[in-house]
Amino acid sequence: MLSRRSVLPLALSLGLCLAPSAHAADPISIEGDPGGPVRGSTPKNITLQLSAEAAKNLRKLPDKAGEGPSVRLSIQGVKAPAGASIHVFLNLPDAPASTPVNDPHYVGSINSFEDPAPDAAGDDVLLDAAPALRHLKKSERVLAGDTLGVTLVVAEGSAPGDVSIPVEKVVLSITPPVR
Repeated sequence: MLSRRSVLPLALSLGLCLAPSAHAADPISIEGDPGGPVRGSTPKNITLQLSAEAAKNLRKLPDKAGEGPSVRLSIQGVKAPAGASIHVFLNLPDAPASTPVNDPHYVGSINSFEDPAPDAAGDDVLLDAAPALRHLKKSERVLAGDTLGVTLVVAEGSAPGDVSIPVEKVVLSITPPVR
């Protein structure tokens, strides 16, 4: 078993350097308030107000995955019933419940496997938004201005039509690459 004190000598003996060779830039975070639950098959739209730096990073997002910033979308405090699936899209405000997952605006899904306890905190889900943004940029379907739209919609047939799913917050995080 390794103790804290044994890690440094072990790392040095293996020729590993524990100090980073370059300084990572601080992530840029943009928060949005859903303003209420996701209801039935009605799309819930959250507008994220981008800072100039965030918009610049998104506009310059390179085509290759390993070359640009990481872009993560965190959906926080989700309390969905068992079986519910929420699809997440970027810049597709009128996404119907039947929108397929191969749509270029699709970021990912939030799937619930059990009913949340009444007093339990909601789940936090982290999605990689960079592939959707790259695809939209390449097909000229997104022009990163000063806003980015996030749409949450319950997938067709995954929950009752009158379902109400609380969501606390949506956060977009952009972490510039290490230079």
